[in-house]
Amino acid sequence: METILDFFRACNSHPWGYIAFIANLGVVFVNGWTDGPNAIATAVTTRAIRPKAAVIMCAIGNLLGVIVIGIFASFISKLVGGDVSQTIADLISWGNASTDQILCAITCGLLAIVVVSLVCTYFKFPSSQSNCLIGGISGAGLALIAIGCGSQLGITPWIKVIIGFVGSLVLGFILGYLITLLIQVICRKMNKGRTTRFFTRGQIVTSALMSFMHGIQDGAKFIGVFIIIAATLGASTGGNYTELLISLDGVWWIYVPVTIMMFVGTLMGGYGIIKTMGRGMAVLKKYQGFATDIAASLGLLAATIFGLPVSTGTVKSTAILGGGAARSFRRVKWKVAGKMIMWGFISFPFSALVGFLLVMIFVWTCH
Repeated sequence: METILDFFRACNSHPWGYIAFIANLGVVFVNGWTDGPNAIATAVTTRAIRPKAAVIMCAIGNLLGVIVIGIFASFISKLVGGDVSQTIADLISWGNASTDQILCAITCGLLAIVVVSLVCTYFKFPSSQSNCLIGGISGAGLALIAIGCGSQLGITPWIKVIIGFVGSLVLGFILGYLITLLIQVICRKMNKGRTTRFFTRGQIVTSALMSFMHGIQDGAKFIGVFIIIAATLGASTGGNYTELLISLDGVWWIYVPVTIMMFVGTLMGGYGIIKTMGRGMAVLKKYQGFATDIAASLGLLAATIFGLPVSTGTVKSTAILGGGAARSFRRVKWKVAGKMIMWGFISFPFSALVGFLLVMIFVWTCH
């Protein structure tokens, strides 16, 4: 499958391809809307930048991030032996499932993400798109196993998933704590007015960086889903599925639609999530907001380089906890933080269950 026209010709023979394609773009839109605000939350709540300006900046940062990961994904994959998009693409080995069954399962997994994300948005908690995506796709794959299609979970990708899941909880907190402490030590004898002005301007830069890294990390995940869809359709026309997974990495017509939809979705705002993320867990000074953005960006960069799909919301949340704790453990609202992390845990089994049930419903109705 060399061109986008080949993709749509294959969809004509397998209409589930159109449905999966549209569902993926819809989920990317929801991701920009519900997960994008995590990147700018601290800068908005410390009043370093106004909400509308922050949302526009975040949308541009996401757009640039997806473009960069789309262009350089194959280079990163060759450098370290796999990127985030390839990790997502290899999550499930589909066995003897038919083309339509695979595309149906992917669609159901994506719909599970929408359901869980909207529930989280309703309660004004940042949703974990990584957990929802991995849970939804995995639940759908398990449903195919249940009906005898012989699909199975990929071992190596799941090792990366587990490392990323644990790492997103630990790394964000440690980096947020240490970077905040470092700033406190460096600035303890400096003029407070000057440092405040510096960190006010600095937060604009670091929140833009965080937006860029969100686009890279989450853009790669949904590029990976698109690769699965395109490789499945390509295999139905005689191509080799495994070879297609590799050759489609970094192809422009794979990542451009993802780029556009994430940009548009981010422009929706998600102001309720900004408030919950920015002040719900800890009241931060400007220098702490600066530190947490740097910490979260470094965590996402490390995860992306090693092909680990991590939750940008979890990394940012734990960085905020670390930054708040570095100043005073008492200033951290641990109950709220616990609820937010709990939602991250719940989102995985919840989305897996929804994906599983949706596949079973479609299979039952089709028979």
